[in-house]
Amino acid sequence: MEIIKLSPARGWTWVKQGYQLIMLNPLMSISLALVGALAMFAALKVPVVGPLLAIMLMPVVMAGYMRVCRALEEEEEVELTQLFEGFRKHTARLMALGGISMLGMIGASAVMVFIGGDALSALLDGFKSSTDPQMLIDAMWASGSGVAFSLLVGFSLVCVLMLALQYAPMLIFFNDVAPLAAMRASLSGSFRNIIPYTVYSIVMQVIALVLSLLPFNIGLILLLPLGFTSLYVSYRNIFPFAHELAAIKPVTHHPET
Repeated sequence: MEIIKLSPARGWTWVKQGYQLIMLNPLMSISLALVGALAMFAALKVPVVGPLLAIMLMPVVMAGYMRVCRALEEEEEVELTQLFEGFRKHTARLMALGGISMLGMIGASAVMVFIGGDALSALLDGFKSSTDPQMLIDAMWASGSGVAFSLLVGFSLVCVLMLALQYAPMLIFFNDVAPLAAMRASLSGSFRNIIPYTVYSIVMQVIALVLSLLPFNIGLILLLPLGFTSLYVSYRNIFPFAHELAAIKPVTHHPET
């Protein structure tokens, strides 16, 4: 599998083309994103196993919405059934990816607690029992450098895990890649394009800030599909399909903007 390295300006292009995908069929793009979000919310509400079920199903639901994005890209008719394609294709691999992500989160938490020790445990207990932001900030300052380092390590591990997971559902679903290989490719593609990805992240944060000003959480309704479609566009740019490589190869040393 070839991974394309792109120029920094491509980060903005991902957002712009993600918006253009939505506008090909805004009603279905927004509606199916909301259906997917509601499905995850319903999974969370299942007694006892809700959070576990939601984590396991997340890659399956994401793969389904990426199939919707593929239909938009190819100007196919968008249907509700496409959202559930992850339950019909590579379902075991996608759910295994969810299991790996859960183990990764547990591992990152264990490392953080191991480094932070009792001071971190006391700080976390304080977070649970107090709602005063100033008190929590004071507790963090008083906890010492060891806790700060443990939080930094935990945050770094989670960031790496998220980069390894962000393209993995698409690589499994579209490219028929095994879960661990998909995570390695996702991490490699993210690091090779860390500058355009940083530009993309900043642009999305600015858009999220602006949309948060809209009443009745309308901004979230608009931000959700844009996050999915722009991520799909970035996947398609970084991991082109085999038949597209011949057209891309002549310009791989001079990436487009």
